[in-house]
Amino acid sequence: MKSVILLISSIAILLLISACNTIEKEPVVEPGKTITFDYAAGFDNGTLFDTTFEAAAIEAGIYNPNKIYEPVMVVYGKDPLFIGLQEALLGMKEGELKNIRAPPNKAYGTKIENSIISVPKLTINNYENLRINDVVIVVTPDGNRISTYVKKIGEENITVDMNHPLAGEYVQFAIMLGSIE
Repeated sequence: MKSVILLISSIAILLLISACNTIEKEPVVEPGKTITFDYAAGFDNGTLFDTTFEAAAIEAGIYNPNKIYEPVMVVYGKDPLFIGLQEALLGMKEGELKNIRAPPNKAYGTKIENSIISVPKLTINNYENLRINDVVIVVTPDGNRISTYVKKIGEENITVDMNHPLAGEYVQFAIMLGSIE
C-alpha cells in the first residue's frame, strides 16, 4: 500500500513539474524580436518635439501633414534606435509604459564644437527651397556623405552644422510598448 501511495505521489509531482515547464513566459523585448511602440519625445522643460500620437502633435503645434502618426515597428537589436531608447525598451512587456530621460550621449549626441561649415549655394541641389534646420547631404573630397543641418542661408553661401539640431540636449521619452513578436 505504501508503494502505491508513493508511486501516485511521484506521478503527481512529475505532472506538476512538467506542467510548470510548459507555462509560457510573458514575452519581453529582447534582441531579434519585432516590436511596436508609441512614444512622445520632449525637452526637459516639457516642450514636445516629436510623437507618434497625431492628437498630441496637433495640440503641441508640431503637427506635420507629411508624417504618418502610427506606432514604430523595429526589430530590436537590428534596426537603429537611440542608445537611451534601446536600453529603456530592453525587457519591457506588452502594454508597459515607461518614462526616461536620455542624456545627450544616449540621444542625439554630444555637441561637437567647430563643426559648422559654409558651402556655396550653387553646389546644393534645390537650394531655393531650403529652410533653417533642413537636412543637406555634404559629400567630402574623399567621397563620404555627411548629413548636415542648415543653420543660415546667405546671399551666396549656406552655413551648415554637422551636429544634429538636438545635439547636446537631454531628451525625455514617454514610451508605450505595443506588441512583441
